[in-house]
Amino acid sequence: MRKTTLILTAFLLAGCDDGMIQKQTWAYAELCISGVVYLRSPNGSLTPKINADFYPYTCQKGVTNNG
Repeated sequence: MRKTTLILTAFLLAGCDDGMIQKQTWAYAELCISGVVYLRSPNGSLTPKINADFYPYTCQKGVTNNG
């Protein structure tokens, strides 16, 4: 019984290896287009950056690209 518990514990701990977890870092760039801040994803798609009230963030007119 004790040997079985030890073997099962070893298998469970081996299953928690960090190599199995995919770690991926996404870098989003912020762009200012027509006074609205947009987020550009690594694949090139754009989406407006919104706050908690679902209103888009605005940016200064002089800034054209800060990403």
